Amino acid sequence: MRIGILLVSILLISFISPVSTSEETEQQTFTLSGNVFSSSGNPANSTSIKVDSMESTWSSNGAYSFAGITPGEHTVRAYFMNDGHTVVYRKIIVESDMELDWYEGRNWITFEVLEDDTNIQDSELNTVELIETSENISTQSGRGEFGPYQIGEYFTLMAYYGGIDQSTQFVHFRMEAGSSSEHGPNDFHFNHGKNSRYGFLTDLYGNPIEGASVIYGSTSSITNSDGFFLFQNLDVGTIQNLSASKWGYQIVDPISTEITHGQGWLNITSTVETNLPDYANFTTQIITSQLEQITIDWSGGAYTDFYSLYLGEELVYRGEMESFDFLPEQSGNYQFRIESTNSNGSKINPKDLQVIVLPSQPNSDLWSPGMSWNYSLVSTPEFYQNKTYTSIGSESILDSFGNNRSSYLLRVSDEDYEEGEKAFRWVDSEGLMTIHTFWADAPSSSSYYQEGFLGWNFTDSTGIPVNPLHQVADGELNLHFNRTNIIGVPGHPNGYDDTTNSVIVTHGVELTTAAGTFTTTHLEITDNNDGIVSWEMWYNETVRNWVKIIDRLPGSHSDMVIRELTSFEVPITPQFITEDNRNFSDDDVEIEWAQFPGAQRYKLIENGQVVYIGEDSRINLPNRQDGEYNFQIIAEMTTGQIIQGEKISIEVFFVLEPPVFLSNSHSTITSDESIVTWSSVEGRAMYTVLVMPEDGPSYEAYNGYENQTLLEDLDTGINRIRVKATLENGKASEFSDSIFITFERSEDNLPSPSALSTLLLLVFVSRFSTTRRNESWQHDLK
Repeated sequence: MRIGILLVSILLISFISPVSTSEETEQQTFTLSGNVFSSSGNPANSTSIKVDSMESTWSSNGAYSFAGITPGEHTVRAYFMNDGHTVVYRKIIVESDMELDWYEGRNWITFEVLEDDTNIQDSELNTVELIETSENISTQSGRGEFGPYQIGEYFTLMAYYGGIDQSTQFVHFRMEAGSSSEHGPNDFHFNHGKNSRYGFLTDLYGNPIEGASVIYGSTSSITNSDGFFLFQNLDVGTIQNLSASKWGYQIVDPISTEITHGQGWLNITSTVETNLPDYANFTTQIITSQLEQITIDWSGGAYTDFYSLYLGEELVYRGEMESFDFLPEQSGNYQFRIESTNSNGSKINPKDLQVIVLPSQPNSDLWSPGMSWNYSLVSTPEFYQNKTYTSIGSESILDSFGNNRSSYLLRVSDEDYEEGEKAFRWVDSEGLMTIHTFWADAPSSSSYYQEGFLGWNFTDSTGIPVNPLHQVADGELNLHFNRTNIIGVPGHPNGYDDTTNSVIVTHGVELTTAAGTFTTTHLEITDNNDGIVSWEMWYNETVRNWVKIIDRLPGSHSDMVIRELTSFEVPITPQFITEDNRNFSDDDVEIEWAQFPGAQRYKLIENGQVVYIGEDSRINLPNRQDGEYNFQIIAEMTTGQIIQGEKISIEVFFVLEPPVFLSNSHSTITSDESIVTWSSVEGRAMYTVLVMPEDGPSYEAYNGYENQTLLEDLDTGINRIRVKATLENGKASEFSDSIFITFERSEDNLPSPSALSTLLLLVFVSRFSTTRRNESWQHDLK
C-alpha cells in the first residue's frame, strides 16, 4: 500500500513539475512608448527606436511603441533619420510599461547614488540638484534623471548627502548624444566619500587644447573639442599629481592637488607652445582614371615641415612637395593617406583619397562606357529620388564572400547632390547584381560616407553555381546572400545581413513602367528563414538592365525601396562621361568622353571652336573664364565616316581660395615691426595686406606680388592682420582668416629720465633766451 502511494506521488510530481517550470521561465515583458519631436518641437518624421540589440521599430505620425522589453537596465537609441540625421542614446530602468518622449538635439541626465557600492537609502535629505536649473530631487532606490536638455551645453550636478554627513559631490560635464560605442554618455554614478575634478585645458592664448591626455594618478581623461576634461569618483582626502600630454609630449608640468568636498574646478593652462602641423587635405575626394599616370595633389596646412604619402601601408613619397605622380601598374582601387609632420609630431588626415583605375574594356561587353539608366526610387517610409546610373568602365573586385568578380563601374548621379558629393556602384558583369557601393558626402557638408559589400551565390538544386539570367527554363534556384554596410556617420550602427533564399525564375513576364512596356525575366527571392519575399527583379534584354527592383531588405533607413526605370540610353553615338550641366569651381576644366567602337580619333568642339583632335578620351582645358561652355564630341571612324556625338553644357565659376598665413596666429612683439608670410595662390597674383589696429582705422599695409612683407609702424596694442589675393584677370579671393600681432612698447622705446631732463632744460634755456632778447629790443626802442 505504501509503495502504491509513493508511486502515485511520483507520478503527480512529474506532471506538475513541467507546468511549474514553464511558468517560471515565462518572463514578463513591458512596452516603451511615446512621441518623437523635431528640434523645432513639431512631430518628427520617420524615427527609428532601438532597445539594446533588439530589432528597431519606426515611428508613425510622430508616435512609437516598442514591446517585448524585459525588466532591468537597457540602452535605448533614437535615430532621427529625416530630422538632422542624428542619434540620441540613453540608459533606462524598466520595471513596468514606460512613456518616453524624444526630442532631436536633446538628451537626458541620468544618475545613481551609492554608498559602499550599494544604492543609497531613500531619504528626503539625500538629494541631487541640477545647478543650472535649480531642479532638486530625492533619489528613488538611488536613481533619478533630469531632462531632456540641449546636447552640447554644459551642466553641473551636485549630490548632497544630508542624511549622512552633509557632504557634497559635484560633476560638471557637456551633454553628449552618445554613440554605438558610448551608450550612456550622460549617466553618472555618485559614491559617498568621493568627488570629482574637472576643468578646461588651454594654451597660452586661451585656445582650447583638444585631444590631450590629462592624467590624474593612475587614471586619464581625453580633452574634448572645448579642451574640457573630467575625473569622477576620486577619494576625498587623497593627494595626487595631475599632468597633461599630447602627441607624446608633456605640455603641463605635474600639479599636486588634494581631493576635497565641494566644487571640483581645476582649469589648466599649458606653458608649452607646441604647434602641431595642420592636416593636409587632398584636393579631390575620388579620382576615376584609365590605366595611365595620375597626378595626386594636396594642399598643406600651417606648421608643416614635410609630407608623407602612403599607398595603403606603403610609403610612396616623403618631402616638401604638394603633389605626386602615380603610375599604376594595373587597374583596381587604390587608397592613399597623407601625413603632415614637424618637429612636434605628425598628423594623418583621417579622410583617405580613393583612386579608381579602370582597365580597357572590350567592345563585346554587355555594357560599354556612356550607357545610362534613369530610375525613380520610392522608399518606405515615403521618400522620393531620381537617380541616373552611368557606366564608366569595368574592373575586377572581390565580393563579400571573397570571390573575384568581373564588374561594371557605374557613376551614380542625383539632381539633389551637392558639389563634391559622389557615389559609385560596382555591378557583377554576368548576373548584374550589385556587389559594391560607395557614397561620400560633399566635403562642404560633412565627412560622412557609406560603403557596402555584397555577395550573391546562386546555385541549382545540385549546388552548382548558375547565372539566373542564363536560366533557360522556368524553375527554382538557391541563393546565399551576404551584405555588410559600413556607415561612416558618428553613432550610426553598421548593417549586416546573411540569408539563405529560394529563387523562382519566370520568363516572359510583361511589365510596364514610365520607360515603356517590356517583356522580362522575373526573379522572386524568398528568405528561407521567415518566408518573406526579400526581392523581386525584372530584367529586359533590350534595356540590358533591370526594369524594376523591389528591395524589402534595403538597410536601416527604409523598410522597402522600389526602383523603376523611367528612361535609358544605349549609345549609338559618342557619349560624354563628364556630366551635363556640371558646375566647375576651378578654372581648369577636364572634359572626358567614352571610347566609341570603331573610332580612330575624336574632335572636341567648344562653343563652336575645335579645341582638340586626337585619340585620347579626355582633355584638360586650363584658365577658363567664368561663364557657360557648350561642348560636342565628334568621332572620325576608320571608314572615314563622321559621327556627330552628344552635346553638353557646363558652368565655370572660379572660386579663388584666400591665402593662408604661415606666420603664428598670435604673437607679441616689442618693436613696431614684424614680418608676415602667407601661402601663394596658383597663378600670378597681387596680394593685399590689411591691418586693423585695436584703436585706429584700418589701412592697407602692402600691395604687391611677394608672399611676405615687413609691417612697420604698428600701433600699440592688438593689430588684426588679413590678406587677400587678386589674379591678373581681376578675380579676387575673400580676405583670409586673421592673425593677431600685439605690439607692447618696451621701456627701451620710451625716453629715459636723463633724456627728458635734458629736453626740458633745452626748452627752458630756449624760452629764457628768447625772453631776454625781447626785453633788450624793447629797451633799445626806449
